[in-house]
Amino acid sequence: MRKDRPTAAASRRLLAGLIAAAVCGWVALRVLGLETDLAEQAYCLACMACAAALLGVASGRAAFGLYAGSLLLGVIWLASALKVSYLHEPLLAPDLRYFGGTFTLEVIGHYPGMLRKSLIAMLGGGTLAVLLWRLESPGLWQARRWRRRLGMSLLATLPLAASLSPHGPFAPLYAAPTWEYISNGARNPISTFIRSFTRMGIELPARSNPVDPSQWRLATPALATAAAPDIVVVLEESTLDPQQWADCTSAHCRSELLQPDATTRALGALRTHTWGGGTWTSEFALLTGLPHNVFGAAGIYAPFNLVPRLADSLPRQLKRLGYHTIAIYPMAGDFVGAAGAYRDYGFDEFHDSTELGLRWGSTDDELFERAQALYAARRAANEGPLFMMILTMRQHGPHDYPLSALPPPWNEPPAPRLDERSNRNLATYLYRLHQSALALAQLRRFLFAGDRHALLMHFGDHHPSFDGLELSLRRRQADGADALYNTYYRIDANFATPAWHAPRVLDLAFLASVALQLAQLPPDRYFQANTRLRERCDGLFEGCPPAVLEPYFGYILDQLHLLQ
Repeated sequence: MRKDRPTAAASRRLLAGLIAAAVCGWVALRVLGLETDLAEQAYCLACMACAAALLGVASGRAAFGLYAGSLLLGVIWLASALKVSYLHEPLLAPDLRYFGGTFTLEVIGHYPGMLRKSLIAMLGGGTLAVLLWRLESPGLWQARRWRRRLGMSLLATLPLAASLSPHGPFAPLYAAPTWEYISNGARNPISTFIRSFTRMGIELPARSNPVDPSQWRLATPALATAAAPDIVVVLEESTLDPQQWADCTSAHCRSELLQPDATTRALGALRTHTWGGGTWTSEFALLTGLPHNVFGAAGIYAPFNLVPRLADSLPRQLKRLGYHTIAIYPMAGDFVGAAGAYRDYGFDEFHDSTELGLRWGSTDDELFERAQALYAARRAANEGPLFMMILTMRQHGPHDYPLSALPPPWNEPPAPRLDERSNRNLATYLYRLHQSALALAQLRRFLFAGDRHALLMHFGDHHPSFDGLELSLRRRQADGADALYNTYYRIDANFATPAWHAPRVLDLAFLASVALQLAQLPPDRYFQANTRLRERCDGLFEGCPPAVLEPYFGYILDQLHLLQ
C-alpha cells in the first residue's frame, strides 16, 4: 500500500500535466489565429510562458501553473476576440476600470453569443482550475521553508517583468508610434491589450507656437438672448443612410428620415470617429468640437480622463448666452460615467433611463414623450432659451431577429442578393429606422408648433455592427474605408437661417459650430476657432495639413487653455 501512494500521486500529476498541456496548446493556437503579425505572436506566447513559470513556482504545482498562465492569456484572448468581433475595437487596460459595471453586464446579456461564451469560459475555466489544483495536491513546496519559496518566486518574476518592460526584449513593439499602435489594435488585439498598461496616458497633439490669435477669430455681432432659438439635438444610435449599402435595393432603403422638406436647413454625410460602438466618443466630438483620437489611444476614455479637464464645451457656451441645458440619457447614469461627464460638459439637468422609466428596447416615441414633457415643463417655467440633448437607444444591436417577427411590409428581404442572416439584420434595422423617422417627425411638429423659434438637429453616432457583419457589406460610395465612418446629419428650423457652405462630408467635431452658425448665435473664442478650422479644412479633421492643424492646437491648448 505504501508503494501505491507515490504511484497514485504520480498518476494524478501526469493527468494534470496532460490536461494543462492540452489547454496550453489550444490557447496557443487561438492566440496565433487572432494575432496577425509574427512579432506580436511571439510576444504573447512569451508572456504566457513566463506567467506560467511564475505561477508554477509560486504554487508549487507545475501543471496548475501551466494551466493558470494559459487560462490568463485565454481569458484575454476571449475578451479581445469578443470586443473586436462585436465592436471592432481592441480590449484595452482601462476597460477593466471604466467598463466593469452592472450595465455592461446588461449589455452583454442582450448578445446571446457573447453571453454564452463568457459563461462557458467562467464556469469551465474555474472548474478545471480547481480540479488541477486538487490533482497536484500536495504541492511541491509543502515541506519547504517559506523564504526559499519566496526567493524562487521573486526570481521567477524576472523573465515576466523583462517581457512586459518597454525596454526589454520586445522594446520595438512598445516603441510603435501611437497611430500605428491604435490602427493595428484590431490586427493584434491581445498584444495591444497587454501593452496598453503602459500606453494609456493622454497624448497632446503636435502644436506650433507662437500663434497669431487674429487668425482664429470671426467678426460676430452681439445677439440679444431673447432672439435665441430653442435648440434640441438628438443623437440617433447606430443610424446612417441605408443607401450606403449597395445590395440594399428595397424601397425601404430610401428612408424618409433623410428626405428634406421646407424646414430643412442642412442635410448631408457626417464623419464620425468610431465604428459599431463607442457612442460616448461621438458625444465628446459633438459637445467639445474635437475628435477623441487626437489625444492618442487614451482618448477612447474621454468621459473619464478628458471631460473633467475641459474649460469649454457647447453646453457651457450656450449657458453663457442664457440657455438652460438639459440632457436626456437612455441608459443608467453610471454607464461610462455618463452622469458625471454630462455635469462636467456643463449641463444643468441630467435625466437617465432609471428616472424616466425607460428600458433597453424603448422606442424613440417613448423617449421623446418623456423629453417633450420635460421640455414643456421647463418652457413654462423659464423665459430664456432651452438646449436639450437627447440620446436614443432603439437602433442598438442586436438586430438579428427573424423576418417573421416584423410586421408587413417590413418582413420582406430588403437585399435579395444577400444571405438570410444579412437580410434579418437589415430588415430589423430598416423597420427601426422607419420608427425613428416617424418619431422625429412628430418631435419636429411639437417643437415647431408655436411661435417660438426652434432648431432641431439630429445625427447618427456610428454604424451598426450587426455582430461584425456590417463590415462585409458592399458600399455604393467610392470612399473606401472612410465609408465605414460616414453617417448623416440633418438640421431643421422654423425660422430663416443664414446660408453656409456645406462640405461634401462634415466632421462631427464641426457640427456644433454649424448649429451655432445657423442659430445665429455668437460663438466664443474657442468656437470661432473651430469655425475657422472647418472652413480651412473643408469640413474634415482627417487630411487637414499639419501646417493648419498645429497652429490651431497651439491656439486652443496653449492660449485658450481648453484642457486644464
